[in-house]
Amino acid sequence: MKLQYFGTAAAEGVPALYCQCDLCKKALKNGGKDLRSRCQSLVDDFLMIDWPADSYWHYLTYRYDLYHLEHLLITHSHSDHFYPEDLVLRLSGYVKNTPATLNVYGNEMVASFLERVFDLEGYKEQERIQFHLIQAFEPFQIENYQITPLIADHDPRENCLIYAISDGLKNMLYAHDTGEFPLATWEYLAKNGSYFDYVSLDCNSQNNDTVHNHMGFPNNLRTKARLAQLGLVDEKTIFTCSHFSHNSQLTHGEMETLVASAGFQVAYDGYEVIF
Repeated sequence: MKLQYFGTAAAEGVPALYCQCDLCKKALKNGGKDLRSRCQSLVDDFLMIDWPADSYWHYLTYRYDLYHLEHLLITHSHSDHFYPEDLVLRLSGYVKNTPATLNVYGNEMVASFLERVFDLEGYKEQERIQFHLIQAFEPFQIENYQITPLIADHDPRENCLIYAISDGLKNMLYAHDTGEFPLATWEYLAKNGSYFDYVSLDCNSQNNDTVHNHMGFPNNLRTKARLAQLGLVDEKTIFTCSHFSHNSQLTHGEMETLVASAGFQVAYDGYEVIF
């Protein structure tokens, strides 16, 4: 499997909008891997995860085949993960040709946000955008991929999700915008989980210990240890941390130093891994 990270920041980006903190100043000066856009990833050039306001910038930067993209997993409704105003530009009147039907998978809140922008447009076309309501712990199939939504510890106002994704040969866990996993997710993984070749974890808080809503690296380590205890990962599993906030004040290089002894990778915008 291949995973490419288009964006690796939290909602504000790095440098953050309107911010003059030390890290934001360093990011502007340093450029490169210290510049981070909002969180979005692509699996095997086939399956998109999340649709932030930076999706158009990601399209211009990475030149993936957006016209033929058919499948979009949404973790939750926050605008740095779901910005449906840009999705409606797929409708007739905005596009001269007819793109492939985009299947959007998400929770009830995602459904309501998508309906709101359709209402603002005054029409919708299911042959261009088709929504699928999904539920935690109910696996579903997209061609040869099995997708298992799991409950995240994030916004209690909605059923925020993280995803286990398998192509039948390799398995990955994509867990962003979550604190340490809630009990229901651990119970499901203990009973139904498969070995993970790759694990991508939220590290919004970087060096800080943050159990709920987001994770820091101490929480990443505890999550890794518990996955290992369940037999779901081992020394061959690749661990990567992503989804960083400027509030936590570490540059990319400082983040690499922090995680090096534990064998973690640090994602950056454009980072690509094959496993």
